[in-house]
Amino acid sequence: MASLENYLRLLENPEALGKKEKELLKEIEPIIHELLDELKVNGKIETVFVPAKKKHMENIMNNVYQLEKNGNLLTDILKPSESSQDFLAVSSKIGFDKSKLTNLYIQLLVLSCVLYTEVFKSFLLYHLREVNPKVSNFPSTMEKAAPKAWKKLQPYVDNKFRNSLAHGTWALENKQVVLFEDAELIPYDKLNLAEFIIKMKKQNLLYTCLEKVVIEKTKAAFFT
Repeated sequence: MASLENYLRLLENPEALGKKEKELLKEIEPIIHELLDELKVNGKIETVFVPAKKKHMENIMNNVYQLEKNGNLLTDILKPSESSQDFLAVSSKIGFDKSKLTNLYIQLLVLSCVLYTEVFKSFLLYHLREVNPKVSNFPSTMEKAAPKAWKKLQPYVDNKFRNSLAHGTWALENKQVVLFEDAELIPYDKLNLAEFIIKMKKQNLLYTCLEKVVIEKTKAAFFT
C-alpha cells in the first residue's frame, strides 16, 4: 500500500516526524501542567498511593510499553530489508504474506490508539481523589474537577476518533481507513494510511506527555 510505504519512509527520517511530535508536545505539556495544578488547588490530587494499586497501575502501563515494542518490530519487518524479506519468505509458508502483515499492523495500531487513550485517562484518574474513578465518565469528571484547564485540553482528546476505533466502526476501503460515527455507517472521515497513523500518534502523545509531566512533578514532591 503506497500510503503505508510513504509513512515508513517518513519513519526513516526521524527528524521530520520528530519535529511534528515535538511541536505537539510543546502545545500539550503546559496544558497538562496547568490541569494538574488546577486539580491540586481544587483538592483533587492524591497523596497516598496504596502499594498494591501502584503495582496494578505499573502493570497497566507495561501493556503500553509492550504494545509499542511489538509495533516497532512489525514496522521493522515492513520496511524493505534483507531481514524483512527473510521473515516473509519463512512466514509465507503458513500463508502469512505482506498483505496480511499490513492488515495486522493496522489492527495493532487501532489497539494501540485505544490503549494509549484509555491508559491516559486511567493514569490521570489514578493520581486523583474524591472524583468518579470510572474511565467512561472521564470527560464529565475532568469538567467538574478542573474546568478551566480541561477546556484547553479537551480539543486534543479526539473522542470521536477513539470511539470509531473502540466500537469497531472503521473499515479499510480502497486503501483508506474509513471512519463511521455509529451503525448508520455514514463515513465522517476517510484517511490514507499515513494520515491515519499520524492521527493515531497525536492521540498517543497525550499519554506520553502525561507520563513525562507526572514524573517531573513527582520529583518535585507534587504528590505529597
